[in-house]
Amino acid sequence: MRLLTKVFFVVLGSLFAFILDINESKKLDGFKFPVYSTPFCPRDDSEWNNRSSVLRCNKTNGYTCLPNEELTELLEFCYTAPFIWIEEGSCLYLKRDGSNVDLYSCHHFIDGCHNTSFQSKRIFEYPACISIGNGCFLAEKSCKR
Repeated sequence: MRLLTKVFFVVLGSLFAFILDINESKKLDGFKFPVYSTPFCPRDDSEWNNRSSVLRCNKTNGYTCLPNEELTELLEFCYTAPFIWIEEGSCLYLKRDGSNVDLYSCHHFIDGCHNTSFQSKRIFEYPACISIGNGCFLAEKSCKR
């Protein structure tokens, strides 16, 4: 009986955590694939893998978290490829029209512009590319914080 009680609480806890994960994101219209707003992008591998599982991304359609084109909110989605190469000196954002990812030069950032290319699944190691506010990247000199 004790084992059955433990199993019940583990299953209940997992279900509760799943419901909380789903509810923190809002599905957005106008994209060619499901896209959700999120208050923050994952900050490490564990959070990345968790969000990927919640959105049901897979090896073909990898989890991605990027700003929108207005730089006003962060978006999470399963992209049409396992990952995206982010070129040296560039950040990415998702355009609603065509649901394409586009480049944004970070060479003018005060700090945090990376000098190496990397896979989008490592973007949490380069927070300047996902730190936004007031319609701009926070690392921009002209961005009012």
